[in-house]
Amino acid sequence: MISLLCFSFSWEWLLLFFLLQARVVALGNKHFVACVFSFTCFFFAYCILWNHSLQQKVFQNKMEIINNEIILEPDEYQINGDLLKFSGLWTEKKQKVQAYYRIATKDEKKTFSEIDAATKLVVTGRVEQILPPTNENQFDYQKYMRSKKIVNAVQVSKLKVSNNPPKLGKAARIIAATHSLRKKMINYFAKLPAPLDGYSQILLLGYYAPSFSTQLEQINKLGLLHLFSLSGMHIFYLLRTIRFILGYMHITRETCENMILFFLPFYAILGGLSSSLIRAVMMSWLMILSSKYFDNGLDGVEAESVVLILNLLYSPELVHSMGAQLSYLLTFVLMMSRKTSNLKLGLKMNGYSLPLVLWHTFRWNMLTTFISILIIPLFEWVIVPSVILGALFPKLSFVFNGILFWITKGIEVTAKLPANFVFGKPPLVFVLFWIGLMFALEVVKNKKKIYLLGFVSYFLVGVMIKMPLRDEIVFLDVGQGDCTLIRRRFNKEVTLIDTGGKLSFQNKSWQKRHGKSNGETVVVNYLLSKGISKINWLFLTHQDTDHVGNFPIISQLLKVEKILVPSGMEKNFSFKKRLVKSANKEQDVIPISTEKVKQIGQYKILHPFGEGEGKNESSIAVTTVLNKVSVIISGDLDKSGEFELCKRNPGLRTDILKNGHHGSKTSTSEGYVEQLQPKLAIISAGRRNRYGHPNQETLETLRKNKVGYLNTAEVGMIKVIPIGPNNFKIETGKNLNAR
Repeated sequence: MISLLCFSFSWEWLLLFFLLQARVVALGNKHFVACVFSFTCFFFAYCILWNHSLQQKVFQNKMEIINNEIILEPDEYQINGDLLKFSGLWTEKKQKVQAYYRIATKDEKKTFSEIDAATKLVVTGRVEQILPPTNENQFDYQKYMRSKKIVNAVQVSKLKVSNNPPKLGKAARIIAATHSLRKKMINYFAKLPAPLDGYSQILLLGYYAPSFSTQLEQINKLGLLHLFSLSGMHIFYLLRTIRFILGYMHITRETCENMILFFLPFYAILGGLSSSLIRAVMMSWLMILSSKYFDNGLDGVEAESVVLILNLLYSPELVHSMGAQLSYLLTFVLMMSRKTSNLKLGLKMNGYSLPLVLWHTFRWNMLTTFISILIIPLFEWVIVPSVILGALFPKLSFVFNGILFWITKGIEVTAKLPANFVFGKPPLVFVLFWIGLMFALEVVKNKKKIYLLGFVSYFLVGVMIKMPLRDEIVFLDVGQGDCTLIRRRFNKEVTLIDTGGKLSFQNKSWQKRHGKSNGETVVVNYLLSKGISKINWLFLTHQDTDHVGNFPIISQLLKVEKILVPSGMEKNFSFKKRLVKSANKEQDVIPISTEKVKQIGQYKILHPFGEGEGKNESSIAVTTVLNKVSVIISGDLDKSGEFELCKRNPGLRTDILKNGHHGSKTSTSEGYVEQLQPKLAIISAGRRNRYGHPNQETLETLRKNKVGYLNTAEVGMIKVIPIGPNNFKIETGKNLNAR
């Protein structure tokens, strides 16, 4: 029941409250409280029913299916290397599902890429619920898919494209034809020269092309993503451009409005039906329709309130996303600031968006305010017209593509400037407080106190995030791999031991997948959320990809001061290759062994004893103490290495033992555990991993010595907080994300 309460009282309530309050106060309505209370009671009951109906569709246990049918729309699939990812209607259970299939051959990949109409797929595989995030502040894919009313995923083992087209009703055929048109338009825009192709797809169709990912990342880095796609604001400029073009063609205003009314619903489908696009399209449609048939049509705030309510009724979880939050909030700001100059409008929009951007991305580009003021007129009068005209008149595309090319170059150069400030994730109460301060600025006469309060609160929250009062050891859930963060109070020393990484079995060029690694989505994301932009020590225990594969991307996104590797690994070809891809140089690498180095910072070096090749038997083993709680981490060190380590350190003990080699039987020998006498063992392993980790022999060794253990495959991230001599508190991914 508590989770349902938390579910109901969320961002949608805050946004709805502000919109209703602004409108009712403007009208001088004395029944504001009663209206809000009545709607709150109704919507709370509705949320419970909506949540219950979704839960009824969830498969709590895995289910095998054979030759089931999924109806696929042509614009709802993506091919990434040998991975086919798609969503479709599972006809047997009458629900939408997310599906994944590993493509077997190059010809099969070509067949899938040519699908441009509604298609029936016959699938065999395993159905299971979409799981929540397992690391603190990790992107919540489960919640994202729930906003699309999808709660289950299908891991497809066999897939066949049926020769029989799906049986659809009249309305469904019209929608399917619109999806088919969208797919053909995506393919058409893809043939335009770059970067016009990417701008056309994202602005006109809401489609993120892989080839445009670099430019999109640069736009995002400058804090301008809401302008290009995230908030649906581009619809406002798109409609203005259409009206200008039709007016230039001497088409009457009434005919123009009728054409837009007919066009907008189909454009919502063409644009990908994102929550922000639906908001923009429905608002425009309602305002045009109401002004056409009523003397006093809906104004912007009224239309936005109606659309928000309809959006919530369709899917309450739609507005958990950053896009929906920025969409409703910034649109409201625009409507309430029609007479404001571009300079003041830019400052105001940045003030409103800053709390939300920090909440979702944990950082802020200090150039965003200045750039957004300059780019709004550029976006309206240059970018949008260039995209539309370049797409409509391909023979002139070279002209408009040239304009967009130089704008993209400017964005690229600006994005490379060292202006990104890592703030961290602020507490939710302060996010609400800062948005409240921005609203207070609209009505309060003495604005100096508000500015002072805002500045002081941002400063104090930033200090609170960046200067934690406690030590922590975090065993991140990176699947079948290892990554441990150790940070001391006040961030005096930040250490990362291994980085995780995924082994790739795609050998041919057509099989290679492109996308973000969990080094970025999990490791860097967590560090940024804690206000960390610099790693003092990076230990790479040995050369295996599941321990060091994410090293290059982490070093590109965060500053790494020193890299410590087992002596001899610095000569390894695979390590040198990774070092070249990283942002670090050879002088940043320190080879270590006990014969050369006994101590690095607060870490005592236990292994290796001499030079090796960076293999398992050469793994670095270190121990350190935080608030009188000791921990030992030893990579994939084998039993013979553990035996020698104990022999050389007969008095060695520990409170927390990081099991070697993911709980494999090649590590964690009985003598090792008997001597160390740990209170807790940590196993880092992937769910349903092919190696059978952790091995039952290892678990039996721990049970025999009465050592409790936690496995990241079962509980997600494991956070250990030392609270005194041999005493610590444990938090796991499940309760961390429940906050």
